[in-house]
Amino acid sequence: MLKRFRHLSPAIKAVVVFIIFTILALSVPAFRAPINASGLLAAAAIFYSILLGFYIAAAMSNLSRLKTLVASETGALIAVFHIVQMSLPDRLESTREAIDTYLIKRFEYEVQNYTEPTEGDFFKIFEVLKGAEPKSTGDSSAVNYIAEAEYYISQARRELTIVGAKIVTSVSWLVLIVLSMVIIVCLFLIQGTTLASHLITAMLAASAISSLFILDDVDGNRFGEDQFAIDTYQDVFRAIGKLPYYPELYLGAGRYEPTEPEYRIGRRGQIQIVKHS
Repeated sequence: MLKRFRHLSPAIKAVVVFIIFTILALSVPAFRAPINASGLLAAAAIFYSILLGFYIAAAMSNLSRLKTLVASETGALIAVFHIVQMSLPDRLESTREAIDTYLIKRFEYEVQNYTEPTEGDFFKIFEVLKGAEPKSTGDSSAVNYIAEAEYYISQARRELTIVGAKIVTSVSWLVLIVLSMVIIVCLFLIQGTTLASHLITAMLAASAISSLFILDDVDGNRFGEDQFAIDTYQDVFRAIGKLPYYPELYLGAGRYEPTEPEYRIGRRGQIQIVKHS
């Protein structure tokens, strides 16, 4: 249940949190604060906004670079396949199966963790170069491009592991959570008795928590993952003449809903084809 919630869109999370805090705001009776809640709220909000803004900016920068690296890898794989198709047609089927096997294994891991476990499958793609004998200048250039692609994709895969790592430490999370709790408590301490006051308190409290959810999504590379961590790889499957592939883990957790009429699903190491009418 928690895993499914973590993969919900930020908008849905915000609505759920707002509903919870609205119920709390309407339930908690107004009482006189024994401390200067307004001053404490202002101080906590300043520190909270500075730290949260810094971490979101840093995490978003890493996520943006991660998307670029994924696009570079998948684009290069498509290019390699088409070059083999034109210049080394006798190696086409083995290349197709090698790319397919590599991408299927990639989906056994999160996008930031798949490079090391799939290293052997990745280099099998480029076994097409073994014993290749170009018959023309064009074929020779094609073989050189494939060799260069192996080099540059390998670089991208190394960098992908680095930029995909989380940057918010446990201590940082603790500080942010404490500050957000201070803000929420102070909001409840200074809220009035009117409906408008309750709703404003709920909105501000929900915003403080929703901001943490956004940071968690960005730092965990889940922010917009359906586009860069799932859809991009389906383009490669289609380019090499294979059906799209989705692991059961993704579908079972509600992380993605396929739209194709026919696709493959991985279940307990077995692959089956699903057809939608």
